[in-house]
Amino acid sequence: MPSLYSTSHSHKKNGRWHILQSLFFIFICCLAVFFFLQSSFFQVKEIAVRGNKGFSAAEVVSLSGLSAGVNIFKANLKQAESKVAMHPVIQSVLISRDFPAAIIIEIKERQQAALVYSEDSFAVISSDGYCLAKESSLGRTNLPIITGAEIGSPAPGHKVPGEKLAAALDYLQAMPVNLRAAVSELNVTDLNNIRMYTMDKAEVRFGDTERIPEKINLYQEVIRQKYANKIQYIDISYKGSPVIKFTGKQEKQ
Repeated sequence: MPSLYSTSHSHKKNGRWHILQSLFFIFICCLAVFFFLQSSFFQVKEIAVRGNKGFSAAEVVSLSGLSAGVNIFKANLKQAESKVAMHPVIQSVLISRDFPAAIIIEIKERQQAALVYSEDSFAVISSDGYCLAKESSLGRTNLPIITGAEIGSPAPGHKVPGEKLAAALDYLQAMPVNLRAAVSELNVTDLNNIRMYTMDKAEVRFGDTERIPEKINLYQEVIRQKYANKIQYIDISYKGSPVIKFTGKQEKQ
């Protein structure tokens, strides 16, 4: 009669051996995966840039500090995002991996909206109120000038505070591109008497900061008429039909 003890002991030995085999197999698989992940298959071969308009792709990549040849898992994307975001013109940035060997940098650039006098220079202000750069003269840009807003001397990359500047930007952003391009000056000295001057010297009286979209629509309706006589001023500060005065003519409603 065979020994029950011997059979049980044999089963235990076989069980331990199977466990050791399984552990060894898992170890080999992990080792293989590790070396595969470190292989040239995952070396970054392309860094693509999307959303850039004022920057070249090479400039954006340089800002990020990323480079081809690095292992895609070892690339510090958060650090790269922080570096790109430090540039005053960059509004937002998102960097992601595109396996197996590419990195995608998606940026959104701030848009130049206006110039504001700042001590001995002109600050280039973005549509969301950030100082993008300083210009020594007006000859390099055709942006509208915001007057009546005191902004001190903001450094590029910093948000420029101020109720008057915010009001001017609200008006400019409410305008379609073609209207904005015709603006020479927007005066916000008095927030109850905001005035705009166009390239052809016409004055537009907006009044306060209420009903901005409505006022812009009224202004558009007026200039669509293409009057034969030159407009001296348009008053849309009150509800109702705008008041128009032509050069050398009587006011029209």
